[in-house]
Formats: sequence, C-alpha cells, structure tokens
Amino acid sequence: MTSPPYPMIPQWDELFRRQGAVRYEEMHAILARSWEECHRVLVDGGILAVNVGDAMRTTEGEFRLWPNHADVTFACRRIGFRPLPYILWKKPTNRPNAFLGSGFLPPNAYVTLDCEFILLFRKGSIRQFPRSDPGRYQSRFTKAERDHWFSQVWEDVRGVRQRSADGRSGAFPPEIPERLIRMFSVTGDTVLDPFAGTGTTLWAAARLGRRAIGVEIDGERAAELTRRLAAMDPGARRPPAPASPGGRPPRRRRA
Repeated sequence: MTSPPYPMIPQWDELFRRQGAVRYEEMHAILARSWEECHRVLVDGGILAVNVGDAMRTTEGEFRLWPNHADVTFACRRIGFRPLPYILWKKPTNRPNAFLGSGFLPPNAYVTLDCEFILLFRKGSIRQFPRSDPGRYQSRFTKAERDHWFSQVWEDVRGVRQRSADGRSGAFPPEIPERLIRMFSVTGDTVLDPFAGTGTTLWAAARLGRRAIGVEIDGERAAELTRRLAAMDPGARRPPAPASPGGRPPRRRRA
C-alpha cells in the first residue's frame, strides 16, 4: 500500500532529478523499479494498491495532461501484475467551480482534476487460505463496510493539509490505507509501503493488527519515523521501525 511521488508535479522534481530522472518517462522508470520489488516480495495472490494522481503541466510551451495512472498501470502489467478494478478518490476539498483555460469561451477550457486513482493489482491468481482460517475471519467487514468500500468512487474521504518543513509532505489521510488494509489483508499479515514518507500506512497497519515495513529514501524522514516509534508508549501496539534508507525489503513477505 503506497502513494509514490507523482511525476510532473513540481514538488517532486528535485527528488527525481537526484536519481537522474528529468523526463516523464525517466521518472516512471524510477517508480517501476519499486513495482518490480513489490512483485518480488508479495505473497502469491497478494495485492498492490497504489494511490496516484495525474498531473497537468506546461512543458516546452505546451499545456497537457500527464497520465500517471496509465503509466503505472502499464508498468505493473509489464512486470506481471494483474490489474483489478480501480477506485476513484474524489477529493471533497477541491473547489467545485474551479476551471482552467479560457473560462466561459470554448474550445480552450480544461476539465478540472478533482480525482485521484487508487490502482489495484494482484500478483498471480487469488490468494488461498486454509479452511476457517482464524486471521481471515477475524478480519471480516460488515455488509455496510463492504457495500461502501467496494464502490468505485470514494467521495467521503477528505484530503489532509500538507505539513512539512520542506513543503513536500505528500501525505494521504489515514482513512485511505485503513480501508485498503482491511479490504485486502488479514490480521497478522505484513503490509509494505515502499514510499513510507510520514508513515501513515505504517501506523494504520499497526492499529489494525498487521505488521508493517516502510522503505524511505529520505534519511531525515526515516529518522523521524524512528523517533516517533521510540516516543510511543511501550505498552501500546506499535509498528516496527522502518527499513533503512535504500534498504531492500526481505523476501517473501506477506502483504
């Protein structure tokens, strides 16, 4: 479960540039390495969930859409993932009357981007469990939760204010990983976030009785996650420390 840096969003330009990626295709090549690692460590039948938004940007004097969701899907298919029906997260904080371009005069106005994608992929065929597996039954959801969570458009999850000293938090609200972790894992599983960031996925997994592994390239962010862990009440349920920056997740982890 993750939300990676979005290619062609200015706040992530420097991060990609430090890894030798300047062009859009190069940025997605960087992300594809992480999707390959996710495919390697997922259990057979495990699910990869990627929250990503498209980008609108002017380059070389031309304004256009950069379809991040399509390129993540293409990369994951090429790696061997099987695409599943995706979720559209319609952010209620976006202004309903926002527009770009020529305003009220056709034909040069543009549709506002007010949705992000939650892309879902499976590794191989459906995951198998022993009959009456206790972890699976402990993890069941109610009919109301099933009917609501498994609808394709989520309109009731508000975005969070992006707070970070460097201005690039990129955090998503806890409700997103909490739902997805409950939808696609069972109690006792391990949830991996290859772009741990502020640790939202890790804390959500711990609250839900899952183990958690986070990989974070930014040493300061990884150190902050470790400090937060150390400050927690020792008697409380808590996630394990994130992996060291640049570290590889261990093989054959459940997710």
